[in-house]
Amino acid sequence: MRGSGASGRESATHVDNSGIKESSKTILQTPKHIPDSKAQETPHGLSSCLSENSDLISYNFSSHSDRLFTHLHNLCKEELLLDCTFIVQGKSFQAHRLVLAAISQTPNAFLGSKEMPGLGVGEIAQCLTPVGLRAIMEFAYCGHVAMDLSKERVIEEVLNASQCLQMERLKESCISKIKTSAAKEREKSLAIIRDMWKRGEGCDVTIQAETGEKYSAHRVVLAAAGDYFRALLCGGLRESCQEVVCLRGVSSWVIESMLYFIYTGQLRLNWSRIWELTDAMLQFQLEGALSLCIEFLQDRMDESTCLDVLVLAETYGLVQLGQAADEYIAAHFQCVSYGEKFKDIPFHLLDKLLKKDSLSVESEIVVFKAVVSWVEDNPKERLQCLSSLLRHVRITLFSYAELQEALSCSILLRSPGARKTLVALQSLIEGDYRGPKYHPRTKNQVLVLVGGDTVDDEFMKRVPSQTLWFAQQFHRGPGLRRSIEWKPFAKFPEPARFRHCVCLLNNKLYVLGGRKYYGALDILKSAVRFDLTQCKWEQLPDMLHQRDYFSALCLDGKVFALGGNRNDHQYHDAVECYSPEENTWRLAHPLDTAVCGHAAAVLDGQIYISGGSDSHHHCLSSMWRYHPSRGCFPRSPMSVGAGRAGHTMLALGRRLVVAGGLQPLWIGFGDQLLCELYDPTQDSWSSFPTLPRAHLSPGGTVLDGKLYVVGGSSANTARDTKWVHCYNPKEQCWENLGAMPYPYTDLAACSLPCPDVVNHQ
Repeated sequence: MRGSGASGRESATHVDNSGIKESSKTILQTPKHIPDSKAQETPHGLSSCLSENSDLISYNFSSHSDRLFTHLHNLCKEELLLDCTFIVQGKSFQAHRLVLAAISQTPNAFLGSKEMPGLGVGEIAQCLTPVGLRAIMEFAYCGHVAMDLSKERVIEEVLNASQCLQMERLKESCISKIKTSAAKEREKSLAIIRDMWKRGEGCDVTIQAETGEKYSAHRVVLAAAGDYFRALLCGGLRESCQEVVCLRGVSSWVIESMLYFIYTGQLRLNWSRIWELTDAMLQFQLEGALSLCIEFLQDRMDESTCLDVLVLAETYGLVQLGQAADEYIAAHFQCVSYGEKFKDIPFHLLDKLLKKDSLSVESEIVVFKAVVSWVEDNPKERLQCLSSLLRHVRITLFSYAELQEALSCSILLRSPGARKTLVALQSLIEGDYRGPKYHPRTKNQVLVLVGGDTVDDEFMKRVPSQTLWFAQQFHRGPGLRRSIEWKPFAKFPEPARFRHCVCLLNNKLYVLGGRKYYGALDILKSAVRFDLTQCKWEQLPDMLHQRDYFSALCLDGKVFALGGNRNDHQYHDAVECYSPEENTWRLAHPLDTAVCGHAAAVLDGQIYISGGSDSHHHCLSSMWRYHPSRGCFPRSPMSVGAGRAGHTMLALGRRLVVAGGLQPLWIGFGDQLLCELYDPTQDSWSSFPTLPRAHLSPGGTVLDGKLYVVGGSSANTARDTKWVHCYNPKEQCWENLGAMPYPYTDLAACSLPCPDVVNHQ
């Protein structure tokens, strides 16, 4: 074993990474992280700099152990970095000592001498056979044994090999009736390797920062982590036989973060680290770590960072991240254009943004002012760009006062190319404009209300709705006054419905179940689908069960309907899924209990179900993780109140927010205004800002990273709720945006492409 310290015999080779791009940062000027002072040499792993930053957020790459062991297995099959040889019955078997050590009760025995671990040649010949050795190697690299253990003598040979090499985990896997998954076994092995790394056991290479800090590691783990280190350590370069490799141009804390990810699958991120770490993960081709950096950037992007993210994505060709930044900037253009960083945006990106039909502004004059402020920040170089940018300003949308304001802008007189715009502005004021006319810009996504019911205009009866309304514009009045401009864009086919569910899959809106009125026979199992590209409704096969007060969601290309009320006396535990390819509904694994009024959401490819009412009309505080073929797995129950039903659950970043609904009281039920936040990685709940108004059986959706809870009713007053409340993560509070067209309750809400955009496709 070689520790992290330099020995008298160690030789160092230097890998120059000073050529890593600084992101060609016209915008990215966030200061590099300066780690706290620490000892020059860091034994066997990480300094305290990863744990001292209280604002660091841990991101976990869930398939890291699977990917790492797949690459370790590939190294074995390609006979790279092998350091352990068994000769059994004349056959040679080679492996990596570290991988075998990870499944042994005595891992140090594999990391000591170059001879067979702790055994003589005679003992090896007696207890090991080719079959037993193959099982050991398969278990070590793959986490399972695929060979048929029921065949004669196979299980005996495998158990003998397990006992001979003290591999109790393999023995337990073979004889136990409760099988541990291969993924869990690989996670266990990685945990053992991680512990050996922390103790410096078996480390055979030292990574040195340019400033002198040294970090020990296992050569084979680095090679399995990514293509950069594989080429460096296995490609015949001199680094493949050097004991110390110096990475020039890479900060010591970045090396620490890389090693921490390689051995744990985790990255600890904040805004001061993210730019340099993303550079490094790209340079060193650590794909899993890069995906976590991208996830952080997408999750936590705001008006002050979105331009930085866009430039980073453009620089390195990160298409998905670039699209997310592009959409965010378009949706928040007005706020972004007021910021200081907007003045640093490159011309080609600004030109691309201004063309967008989805640019979100209260008035087109905002776009004009953004162009002027950008040019005025550096007129010497940018005045020549003015005429090109002004072509994207839709001046025919200006009001009379805005036309006068634009005409008074002195910079237009300084640019010969802007003369055409001046003439057009003057002709619009004089009323003889004959140039092209522009349609208003529209948002990419809008808030949509679907169905529900409300009291009629005469206050005589309740009327279910067939209408889909979308929020065309949010208006701010004097003081705290807010209003929403609503516009209907479609009606779904008869019957009108409420207590239904909606979900969006492949640009198609699914409207499922619910009820058409208040009789026991009015509960529906019908389903319809709206094709957003063709603006056409399609009738789908009926669901297998009639349902209201249920939940629905989309996962892996299928639509799921979970639980709900069957006939006002019985609740469902049944789950069914619709496959668009087969055009059929099929039953999935049932829930653990019949439930209605619950909420469900998808986060990180997992289905979560919260609360609801059971068949005894008790409000539940339960939280389940649900798998369509394996059923429910209990998680930590909600911590607020004695249960919750008639609520909504929405994904916010990597967590789930539970809001609205009712709670049980000493006598009857009452409104639940308290919200709470669930973290699946910690399986824990925490407090969340309280809703200002009651929302029982509301609609809920996420739009532009904000949570919307709309409509419903109040259990305390029995009155319908007409308000739309929005939670902005940046402000960390709920805001009343205004009223719905009618005070709908038992409605559904979603975010869809703006109908104006759909109709122009």
